[in-house]
Amino acid sequence: MYTVVDQQISLDVGQRGSRSLYQAARDSDPLTKVASEALSVALEAGSSVLLTTGFPIGPTAVPETDGPLGAVVLADALAAIGAEPILLADSRTQPVIRALCEELDLEVRLISAEADSDHSLLADCEPSAVIAVETPGRSADGSYRNMAGEEITAQLTPRDSLFKAAVDRGILTVGIGDGGNEIGMGTIRETVIDTVDHGETIACVTPVDELVVAGVSNWGAYGVACGLSLMTGRQLLHTAETERRLLAAAVEAGAVDGVSGASTESVDGIPAVVHAGVVEILRHCESQHSDSTTLPCEDSIS
Repeated sequence: MYTVVDQQISLDVGQRGSRSLYQAARDSDPLTKVASEALSVALEAGSSVLLTTGFPIGPTAVPETDGPLGAVVLADALAAIGAEPILLADSRTQPVIRALCEELDLEVRLISAEADSDHSLLADCEPSAVIAVETPGRSADGSYRNMAGEEITAQLTPRDSLFKAAVDRGILTVGIGDGGNEIGMGTIRETVIDTVDHGETIACVTPVDELVVAGVSNWGAYGVACGLSLMTGRQLLHTAETERRLLAAAVEAGAVDGVSGASTESVDGIPAVVHAGVVEILRHCESQHSDSTTLPCEDSIS
């Protein structure tokens, strides 16, 4: 069933080459299986999980709809299995996070921090895992770039050093992305350079322990939440109708489509109905194993 989950989240509807990145990231087992198992092991040593998201769009650096939904849905799933999710976001993204948490009736600690406070942040939160969902990653020249290759360094607070600090402390790091310029894509940097437009310029250099590549980053986070569902035998994902409400709430709170830059209920140029459909399929995957806590290994995706 993890293979089916991976198939759904890695659909390259936006035709941006995410499928090639998925294949490069996958070793043997499905990415959602590996990531959810790693999180499960990490949670045995500590309950808090630090999640970061928020990608600035346009000259006003408003947050995009891809990232916050995935981070909040995954945080909700983690909370449901007893973890303490902590969300890290800049001041522009925080209103969107708050609106999404309210929609899910999720009480969560929401914080902001400067890039030079990473070690103190980890000491304060004591996370067992750090997760980046659609979070800008540093390129080889030290800059941060959008998918068009344009520099956005001045519009964000870098988070790469947080992940390096987590690695230094032996904390599990997970990256979820779709384009090659997000934290975690350093794990497959050469593939990003070879297959993605502007790859040489935008490719992130920051690796993670577990990388989940999806057609849309939100889908990657939903896939990990679904993986946790399959492991625990509990249905943790939201419904398709809730997906629509979350997207509407995000836009109302100021998020925009990352591809068009428009204030529309879409993600990466893909309309809400498609995202709701992906959620519905993943919910079906959960329901097939809601009474089972162990699953057999799956064959590779053809």
